[in-house]
Amino acid sequence: MTKYEFNERLIFSTQSNGRPFEEIISTVLPGIISVEKTNVEIDKTGIDYIATLRRGSKINIDLKLRDIGCSKFWKHGEELALELWSVVPDDIHKTGNVGWTLDESKKTHYTLHAFNKLDSDKIFILPFQLLRKSYINNFKEWNTIYKHGTQTSYKHGTQSSGTWKSECILCPQTLLLKL
Repeated sequence: MTKYEFNERLIFSTQSNGRPFEEIISTVLPGIISVEKTNVEIDKTGIDYIATLRRGSKINIDLKLRDIGCSKFWKHGEELALELWSVVPDDIHKTGNVGWTLDESKKTHYTLHAFNKLDSDKIFILPFQLLRKSYINNFKEWNTIYKHGTQTSYKHGTQSSGTWKSECILCPQTLLLKL
């Protein structure tokens, strides 16, 4: 199991895979006049970019960037990590925290899934509520068929007492809007 420092992961999530994410977002969604990277506080709420449309509407986008080497485990093309638990329940974290994929309180409109360009140059931008619905509707099947990934995270300076585990299901992108 891999162990990650939270702030290092935050910095990792702001790096692109060859093209600036602002450019990618601008070319994928129609009518966008600007895209801004959010500050750290907003980023921690699950909104990495805010795109503004011509008439002023805002679109909140959560970037999901996979580590280099993830493709060596793929069986059916690109796999997206759909988070079941952001904090897995255990002796310390009694109730845990539901993962971003199931979190009804998220203010995200779209999720942007990207990879290191050595794994894939494909980008997936998905409407968050449809992705959430698909995950809920297919959870029992996907939970048993597809691989689960876990990681341990910690805040800088708290490697022993400030750790938590998160868990995701690695789903082929071809299934994700199966409602």
